Amino acid sequence: MSNLFMSIRGRVLINVEALNMTESVGNYVKHRRVPVMIREKEDYTVYLVPAISGESIAHGYQEVLGQIGVAYNINVCNLCKQGIFLKSTNSQVYKGAFGRAPPSDAFELEKSIIEGCLVEDVGGFLYAEKLNVKRTSNFYSGYMIPVKEALGNTVIEPQLHSRYALGTPFVKREEREARGQMIYYVELSSSTYTFSFDLDTKYIGKTTFQYGKVGKLVVNDREARLNATLEALKKFLIELLFGAKKTRFLPVIEWESLVIGVSNDVWTVPSPSSVNYIEKAKKKLKHVNYETKLYIYKSDGSKKLEDSIEFTDSFEEAVVNAINDAKKRLKVIEG
Repeated sequence: MSNLFMSIRGRVLINVEALNMTESVGNYVKHRRVPVMIREKEDYTVYLVPAISGESIAHGYQEVLGQIGVAYNINVCNLCKQGIFLKSTNSQVYKGAFGRAPPSDAFELEKSIIEGCLVEDVGGFLYAEKLNVKRTSNFYSGYMIPVKEALGNTVIEPQLHSRYALGTPFVKREEREARGQMIYYVELSSSTYTFSFDLDTKYIGKTTFQYGKVGKLVVNDREARLNATLEALKKFLIELLFGAKKTRFLPVIEWESLVIGVSNDVWTVPSPSSVNYIEKAKKKLKHVNYETKLYIYKSDGSKKLEDSIEFTDSFEEAVVNAINDAKKRLKVIEG
């Protein structure tokens, strides 16, 4: 049976952001850094650059997925409803999520979690006690790192902030000098980042762990789950619902380009790290094609009509058109 696969790659300019912080050292809050290696002439160079983790992307998408699931009357466990993604780690977490003790059989355990929670069905889980059951996520998200040509121009800069409470009755006289004014530093960065996200619908609503029962359908609302998964992806992309610390560090965000591949089998868009990734995607399509269609947005407005390729005038249009294409294909697949 055919399978719907969506591959999303893009370049997004994010200015003055603190979307993915790591630890605090005293009054200093550090931005996440990762090493990135590239080839320059005959040598390789490693840059230490600001990044936004794939886990941050995954958390944002699953939070939207949980909300959409509740709105569509699809089962979502008690913890995932609240954005707490402990994901059936052990029997205690399972009880908190579903209000009952877990089954003692591996197949029945996976089946009960899939039935009981859309988020864990789509996003996977790892039950790690005497009985070990793992469900791999049906979507894949990558680190957002600066694009290749921006690596040498990316800067992380600490900014001074303070919280002031002097002159109020809430600061005791003996504490005024020490605690009346708290000074702290937050590292900020700006760059054009890569964005990568893939969605494979093949096993949504189906078991995957136990040999001999892989692909067994265990829900009666698979069509609704697939629809909710796509709706959540659309909202997540258009509203950029990922990253923490946005309440006071809401960044300036602009998509420079985007490619969404909608296919009936696994077909991934090439890495957006290289500036010519759109051309690479078009060349790949000529040699590998599973009823694949590309939806492309470029901020410079350049277009060229080609088979199986649709250029759009806006980022939002590319997302909406790709999601609509995916929904139409799922009706064919499920029929």
